[in-house]
Amino acid sequence: MRNEQQISTSVLVIGTGGSGLRAAIELAESGTDVLAVGKRPRHDAHTSLAAGGINAALGTMDAEDSWQQHAADTIKESYFLADPRTVQVVAQGAARGIEDLERYGMNFAREADGRISQRFFGAHKFRRTAFAGDYTGLEIQRTLIRRAQQLQVPILDSVYITKLLVAEGRVFGAYGFDVNDGTGYLIHADAVILAAGGHTRIWRRTSSRRDENTGDAFRLAVEA
Repeated sequence: MRNEQQISTSVLVIGTGGSGLRAAIELAESGTDVLAVGKRPRHDAHTSLAAGGINAALGTMDAEDSWQQHAADTIKESYFLADPRTVQVVAQGAARGIEDLERYGMNFAREADGRISQRFFGAHKFRRTAFAGDYTGLEIQRTLIRRAQQLQVPILDSVYITKLLVAEGRVFGAYGFDVNDGTGYLIHADAVILAAGGHTRIWRRTSSRRDENTGDAFRLAVEA
């Protein structure tokens, strides 16, 4: 019979890339018991492959930039397919995201006077991409791992979640297995956060690795 581990936590975060670790950090800083689970080694999450930078209307290079212009550029570049409310939330909160990473000790590229440097990227009207050389994603991941460790957030980074546990219309945890030795994991949680990446593998050509961005979070949600 296969070995099985049983774990209980207040909040289970599925995904140990940038979004998953960021969610776990927020919970831990508020004093909430949290467990982060991912299927890849924490230093090798897909976030670490992002090179270009992270966008926020900080105005460090172009003072006239604003979150409204950031949102407008985003909607235009999406051929007006992006959800306006989602774009607003992201554009408005982007500066806070940079501030948090800075607070965690991220090593952003800076101007001679200490300002965070920003450059053009994509469809920007102004310079709004903050970066760390050409390894921004890797630096973000390192920074988030370091902060999670400071907060003693437990991270299981070899567990592939295959099913959300549902009873009477409520999610109460998840089930998965260790990708190395097959050990089952039954995890009970009061709440579950899905942060298991995107679904770019649905496209014939994509720069994502073959075993990532396979729509895990979407499948888990639909099946639940």
